[in-house]
Amino acid sequence: MAPIQKHILPANGAPGVSPLAPAAGPDVPQLHPKYRPDIDGLRSIAVGSVVIFHAFPEWFKGGFIGVDIFFVISGFLISLIIFNNLEHERFSILDFYVRRVKRIFPALMTVMIVCAVAGGVILFADEYGQLGKHLLGGSTFISNILFWRESGYFDNSAETKPLLHLWSLAIEEQFYLFWPLLLAFVWKRKWGFLRIVGMIALVSFVINLHLVDHDQTAAFYSPFARFWELMVGGTLAYINLHRPDLNARGKQLQSWMGLALLVTGFVLLNGDRSFPGWWALLPCVGTFLLLSAGPGAWFNRKVLASKPMVGIGLISYPLYLWHWPLLSFATIIAGQTAPQQWRLLAVVVAVLLAWGTFLFIERPLRHARGVRIVWTLLVVNVVVGLAGGVIYHNGGFPQRPINEKLDYLARSDVFNGSRNSDGSCTRLNHLDPVNEEVCLSNSATPQILFVGDSHVMALHSAIFSRQLALPSIMVAGHACRVYPNLPYKPANVRRWSNNCTAIAQQAIAVGQQFPSIRIVVISGAYPRGNLDLPSQYKVNDHALSQREAFLSGYGALIESFLAQGKQVVFVADVPFLKLDPHACVNRFGAGPMRECAFSRAEHDEIRKAYDAAVNELRQLHPKATVFDPVELFCSATQCQAKIDGAYLYNDDQHISLAASKYLLQSMQRDGLLPFRSGQ
Repeated sequence: MAPIQKHILPANGAPGVSPLAPAAGPDVPQLHPKYRPDIDGLRSIAVGSVVIFHAFPEWFKGGFIGVDIFFVISGFLISLIIFNNLEHERFSILDFYVRRVKRIFPALMTVMIVCAVAGGVILFADEYGQLGKHLLGGSTFISNILFWRESGYFDNSAETKPLLHLWSLAIEEQFYLFWPLLLAFVWKRKWGFLRIVGMIALVSFVINLHLVDHDQTAAFYSPFARFWELMVGGTLAYINLHRPDLNARGKQLQSWMGLALLVTGFVLLNGDRSFPGWWALLPCVGTFLLLSAGPGAWFNRKVLASKPMVGIGLISYPLYLWHWPLLSFATIIAGQTAPQQWRLLAVVVAVLLAWGTFLFIERPLRHARGVRIVWTLLVVNVVVGLAGGVIYHNGGFPQRPINEKLDYLARSDVFNGSRNSDGSCTRLNHLDPVNEEVCLSNSATPQILFVGDSHVMALHSAIFSRQLALPSIMVAGHACRVYPNLPYKPANVRRWSNNCTAIAQQAIAVGQQFPSIRIVVISGAYPRGNLDLPSQYKVNDHALSQREAFLSGYGALIESFLAQGKQVVFVADVPFLKLDPHACVNRFGAGPMRECAFSRAEHDEIRKAYDAAVNELRQLHPKATVFDPVELFCSATQCQAKIDGAYLYNDDQHISLAASKYLLQSMQRDGLLPFRSGQ
């Protein structure tokens, strides 16, 4: 899987709810600057780019920079209001949050409730349980933290998370926990605002640069790597009110330069760039300049302030909230990227729902007087969050009839436990953990050592779940080639596969340390495609091909264990599926929706190069045993996703608990593993 999820963009606090327009009902009336229609037009560019990017990413690969446009707009507008009221000694932090509730909650609660109901009908238990967690995260505005923690090698794709887009709203609300307090603090002490905010923004920007090189997921989701973008807008608000001399000249030039920067960002940026990083300056500075140019600049006045642009801008917040869940559910139902007709229909429906939400929910509640509506919205938010917690705690309610279609895969994930260290190796074997290592043990005197990547973790899962009683220990690393003799330069952009050489060496040390280990089982994902292409490994400045690295690395590992007197079993990788089993089930009708597995001919062609490399490995190291599970998964004509009604896979490549037991028992029958302890 990709190390980082696809760009899902922010709701911007309240695009479409203009904080510059007068609002009614506060106990302490706050001052609002004059309404600028060109800002709603700028919102329409932001939300339009987001929607097009999500619906048709093949058409508009740079549309994700709407995240930055929205953040800068939000920082500008909210800061204008706060500064205005601080000047007139009318700022109330309580009133500030009351207004945030009235702007954010009506549309947000509507969408979240609809998603909860739709999820109960459409989603399998594991998916619905995850949605419940996201409902709780959305109601508490910690979605970005949840998605940050979820992101990883086994994370399901972004397109199958209907509430993924709420991460950005969470960042905004986290920003507004400290921003008004900071502004009020600086204001009362008459400190230099630009210097203080500039320093904080610079620290945030540096964090962004650091994380984008070391952990792109953190750079994407961390509020500390994103706050500088909202501060760009806040700085412009201060300049407009207190230092207009800094941007008084060249309004037309500012507008055109801002537009040019946005267009450049849309054209140059794509999902392959290290984003945010330096690239985020394009949309942030571009938005700053367009806002700074003011409503009098030609482009702002004639284009941004035009009725169609303003019309889309007014519904940009509910449109943002609606479009992603509709596209996500379409993807889930289709089992893969939804057909273009479905995606186009989802966009049309999102626009209609956005207008309905704006006219009949947002606007009436925003202008409602009194505190009762605020308390009601808060209570609804709490109820939605608690409901999400109940859904998550109950595992997505596996007793719902739809789960019968996916069998036990929808109800449990033992593999989830078998791919994370649990302290057993330290407790039972007194081993010091290696960075990024996954170590699991069930015995102080293990007889079997499992070594490899996540595929060996899946193979080991039947032992981890105690369905097979074999005294064993597993040393593995996610996405790791366990080559003990081939150091490499870590990518450091993910939280795994940066320490694989050390993990392989740790496995050899474990074999040496425990004479009780008689059998070593080695397995890992097979390299796909052309194995003659260069690998990440070098010897004497010579880049090894993937085939050379495979033979050298696994060869060194095998020989190390043979030298210890161990029996070595190299388990060739299992066949892969075309699709995750979740995507193959017809959620609304009888019978399968599509075939998940490859035909035998397709399978043989896909891994022709890998099979040749395995055969060469067998010839080079004849004292090791190669166990090839392909015949257990494939007939002469067709590979299979299920055997005897049980799914063989958790996803498109990692075997299920049932398949783990099936494979290990087959190895027992072949005499490669003992049937019980001491055998």
